[in-house]
Amino acid sequence: MVLITSAYISEIINKLTEKKAYDKISGHSDLKSYIGTKYDLIGLAVPMQRSIFKTGYTFNILSLEDQLSVWNAIWESADVYEVLSQCIYFIEKNWLRFDTNKLWAILRTWVKKIDNWAHSDGLSDIYAHLMEKMPEEIYSQYQVWNKSENPWERRQSLVGMLLYSKKRKTLLPAIKLLDMVEPLITDKDYFVQKGLGWALREIGNVYPYETMAFLSKYCTILHPVAFATAVEKINPEFKNTLKLQRKHKRSLTTSSVKLV
Repeated sequence: MVLITSAYISEIINKLTEKKAYDKISGHSDLKSYIGTKYDLIGLAVPMQRSIFKTGYTFNILSLEDQLSVWNAIWESADVYEVLSQCIYFIEKNWLRFDTNKLWAILRTWVKKIDNWAHSDGLSDIYAHLMEKMPEEIYSQYQVWNKSENPWERRQSLVGMLLYSKKRKTLLPAIKLLDMVEPLITDKDYFVQKGLGWALREIGNVYPYETMAFLSKYCTILHPVAFATAVEKINPEFKNTLKLQRKHKRSLTTSSVKLV
């Protein structure tokens, strides 16, 4: 299986590399730093990567179950950013065609290889879909990840609950969603804080009153990154009230420091 997987990875890399000369990425001179990944990078824009995926690979002739096994093996073995993205595209396209329990058993391990926000968000979207099918089991896993030493697991416990609320047909109660947010308010990791703000913003779209109460309680200790994202879409008057509370807290802190 190792040799077969290696051959499939080579096939994917060859197809991706062939298109590099035709794909001009603008806006980021150092794409690897922008994404923040340790994996090798070919340097293809997302539209081109998705276009290549649509052309297919030789193993597409296999049954869907066997293709899942192949893509899982590729995920476990690959060290090229765009190859890992192709794995995510396969799941995005086909997740409804698999047994939810079986798919979750495989995909819950994928978070271990995450080292960047792009793959993290791609996986969060899939996790959020699966959570609608088996909310209690996945929520239990999120409770474990919420306390993990791995920051990408902690981020998944937040963003993977709902990602974009407008895409969700069902959601857990506000208290369960906010109970996942509260323990990570003082987390030191930038991407966890970004995910925390994202989660609060999306929870607020569905549960505005509960989220406003939460923000009123914790606004003075929220990390600036989380706060900025969390209040993007809330009522301007309420946003201003929160900002004044934070400003007042900072002024008190500054005064205390001066007195010392």
